[in-house]
Amino acid sequence: MTKIDKDTIKEMAFWVRVRIPDEEAEVMAKEFTETLSWIGERLKNPEIQTVPPMVTPFDEQIPLRQDIVTEGHQTAAVLSNATDATDEFFSVPKMVE
Repeated sequence: MTKIDKDTIKEMAFWVRVRIPDEEAEVMAKEFTETLSWIGERLKNPEIQTVPPMVTPFDEQIPLRQDIVTEGHQTAAVLSNATDATDEFFSVPKMVE
């Protein structure tokens, strides 16, 4: 069992920029230790026999799109609405000098 002490609480408080009085740090250390012990006990023997294997927790089927070949290389159509284009590319203002 991991025991959280007052010094660990004070160190955590330092890193998150919170001031905690010594008396309160003692109480928090006890509460943290109890909470971590409770979680540790639950994780030691999880009940996994009744849980079916799954990819997602949702029962929905993911709709798949049809794999259809379409006309490609429509550069002129794609660039027709561009404010500025050079050859086969969009032209944009330079951002970094």
